[in-house]
Amino acid sequence: MKLIQCRFSSGQRLPLLVQTGDTAPLPILVPFIYVQLKLRYRAYNTAAAHLRAIQAFYTYAKTRDLDIDEAILACHFESILVLLDGYAIWLQSGRHADNLVARIGTAATAPFPQIDTRTRDQYLRLLKQYLSWCVTRYIPRARQTSTSLAMIELAFADVADVVERRFEAHIINVRPDRTRYRSLTDTQLQILRTLIRPGSAKNPFPERLQLRNWLMIELLLETGIRRGELLKLHSTDINDGSQHAYVSINDREHDPGDPRAEEPALKTRGRTLGISAQLYEVYERYIQSERRPVRKGKPMKLPYRYLFISDRGRPLSIRALSNVLDRLFLTIELAHPGLLPTLSAHDFRHTFADRFLAYLIEKRGYDLERATDELRRVCGWSDTSTMPRRYASRYLAESANLHNAQRASAAWSRLES
Repeated sequence: MKLIQCRFSSGQRLPLLVQTGDTAPLPILVPFIYVQLKLRYRAYNTAAAHLRAIQAFYTYAKTRDLDIDEAILACHFESILVLLDGYAIWLQSGRHADNLVARIGTAATAPFPQIDTRTRDQYLRLLKQYLSWCVTRYIPRARQTSTSLAMIELAFADVADVVERRFEAHIINVRPDRTRYRSLTDTQLQILRTLIRPGSAKNPFPERLQLRNWLMIELLLETGIRRGELLKLHSTDINDGSQHAYVSINDREHDPGDPRAEEPALKTRGRTLGISAQLYEVYERYIQSERRPVRKGKPMKLPYRYLFISDRGRPLSIRALSNVLDRLFLTIELAHPGLLPTLSAHDFRHTFADRFLAYLIEKRGYDLERATDELRRVCGWSDTSTMPRRYASRYLAESANLHNAQRASAAWSRLES
């Protein structure tokens, strides 16, 4: 089987797990229903991640002569859960056979690289969600001939409990590790901005791309928008208002006019964000003289309204943005080894959130609750999202550590005097 992308005339994209072979590829039934009913309103990349985890388990089950779809429809979940021990080993070992005796005398295949425990845990979590949904959907249907509703509920509860307990035994990191601090320091920001500035002698990019790349990074730092929101901006989304310039974030997912194979996705709400007058001036210059690539001495005519365009005249892709950041990271690493652990678009979002929250509290004098509410609004999080509280908690922790260090230093000063 393989994972493919189905694209409708409306622009909507749908990930599908399909059969492979000489015949026309038909969707795998239960995963197809799962995407349609459970993941219908989720982002494309999220649904595709679920299907990749399901695909891996189906692939492993096939080596054990078990058709997962048939087992689910027959409600033989015990035969599915029996495979879980070997499947966890198979994932961790780079998807080699988990039965080492059976591999003696056979050629090593190594079709997949080894994965770390966090990636393995993610595969198991998504598979658990899928199997739990299957239990909810198919066991009551299979027991419809039972005379007692209590028997139906008991059978469902038993299987659901077994699924939960079996996965808990294999998931190592129940909570993802979020200890890495991804916000950029003042020193890191200064070095990065020195390199990316157009016309800088150390700028690693061709002159024709320098202004575009600078504008992208400054937009990420000033607004905290996600990379999908950045790449979905139209040239008309940045405007000069009566009080300040602003950028409008609009939901353009499933755009039939977007030619990118991997369409950037939007995870947060649409909103309007204020930006500096200086950044707006650079945006105007970019639109007027730098946005359209030059061919034969003349700017190209662009059929797309997207703000950031590749050197070939197409909307900038996610991979192209990653390449820009990778090249910038490599330049910094060569000049300042160990200064940055990584560099991604999300690092700029973390940096924005930390600094915006600190500005509201320390410069504007807002209380933590008001500052957290404004952060939620600016970043586009839902009312139930826990992300603003995480940033508030980190701010409180840093503030407490700073105050304690100052208190301890003052105590040493008194002792020395």
